[in-house]
Amino acid sequence: MNFFKINSYHGRGGIADVSKVAFPLVIASIGHGVNLFTDRVMLSNYAEAAMAAAFPAGLTSFTMSCIFLGIVGYAGVFVAQYTGAGLPKNAGKAVWQSVFLALIGGSVMALTTIWAREIFNWYGHDISLRPMEVGYYQILSWFGFVPLVSAAFSTFWSGRAKTGFIMIVNLLVTSFNIPLNAVLIFGLKFSLGSWQITIPEMGISGAAWGTIGAGAIGLAAYLIGFSTPEARKCFGTWSNPFAPDIFKRLLRFGTPNGVQLVLDLATFNIFVVLLGKISVDVLTASTVAMSAYSLAFNPMIGFGQAASILVGQGVGAGDIAFAERSVRSCRLLVVCYSAVMLIVFIIFPEVIFQMFDLESEKVRHLSRIMLIFTSGYLLFDAFNILYGNAVKGAGDTRFVMWVGIALGWLLYALPCTAAYFLLSSQWATGYFGEAKAQNICVWTLWWICDIYIILLGGAFYWRYRQGKWKKMNVID
Repeated sequence: MNFFKINSYHGRGGIADVSKVAFPLVIASIGHGVNLFTDRVMLSNYAEAAMAAAFPAGLTSFTMSCIFLGIVGYAGVFVAQYTGAGLPKNAGKAVWQSVFLALIGGSVMALTTIWAREIFNWYGHDISLRPMEVGYYQILSWFGFVPLVSAAFSTFWSGRAKTGFIMIVNLLVTSFNIPLNAVLIFGLKFSLGSWQITIPEMGISGAAWGTIGAGAIGLAAYLIGFSTPEARKCFGTWSNPFAPDIFKRLLRFGTPNGVQLVLDLATFNIFVVLLGKISVDVLTASTVAMSAYSLAFNPMIGFGQAASILVGQGVGAGDIAFAERSVRSCRLLVVCYSAVMLIVFIIFPEVIFQMFDLESEKVRHLSRIMLIFTSGYLLFDAFNILYGNAVKGAGDTRFVMWVGIALGWLLYALPCTAAYFLLSSQWATGYFGEAKAQNICVWTLWWICDIYIILLGGAFYWRYRQGKWKKMNVID
């Protein structure tokens, strides 16, 4: 079977060639995952309630930005196809259209803060968490343009497969994010000559400000790189930035990508909100499991981005054999990586628990079981990311959008919602008892989550094997 076909190490599209593109993106994604993970660990050591509040608030802010992030990030496919077709000036223009859309998205994100209190009141989490959720969400969303514009500029390097610079910028962000968060969460007192300087502890708000501050440093680095004389000469990065035709094409192909991304995150957000409504312990355990998952998941995004870039370059150059071989190489790498993470989650969960300094035995027990479910989710999400990105790299964004919407809502969000309301009803608590009904509800939601991602990964693999993507492109 072709699925088990192993690529040779050398040559175009081989494992060595793909690794040069993929591993810097993987390292960059790991840096982002480390940021999220260390933020959660610091907040857990500050107060478990702060960690529990940061997860749904941060996820909600990210979900709100996703429609723009999906469009903005899709500029990388334009850059890849223009590069493959030998049109570097158009690649530079594609990046600018992405920047304009990122600024629009940042403005929309800031407007959503008006309804922050209503959003988190509607979630119905423990009332002690709501002020922290609102504050964390508002700070991230006021400055939502920072990650969006950074994502836009990063496509200039990702689309050309020059991923080393992206890795350097993300490591720079991580190197500032960790100390900034530590200082702003816990506070700091120090002497500077005769001056006594005190930085007050800010708790969960400090985590938000630290994240934004580190992101702004990364944005400055991208802007400097985009403005170099070489970039101006070869790609026209500062000449005639607005290109209406490319802007329209980016909206046409990128919007389905953004819609799919935001609705995918919305379904996951519903899953998290429902878990949080069961109890604070369940939400805390879910935060631990999903924080560990994010640490494992982010590198897979790097492999998916590599597949999208290389397919885009292959399609732009008319070299489909190169695109197919690149995807096979990415698949081998992502399967090996997933296998390692499965071992960590299932056999060594205590390593994760020690980082969070969990005091509640109930939370540890719930987290341990959730990590097993997370392991299954991780394995099949790898195929979702790999093959979804591969077909999108050619321009097949509408299929990904419609399948994502259909499966995400019909087989994930709606069943989770129905299961929650059924198992939290008076009938369920009267029949099973409150504790058992809650227990059944938690694991029913997790089973639905895993089954959904298995079907989604299978759908995208089937689409890739159909081969319709081979006749697509996003450029003239």
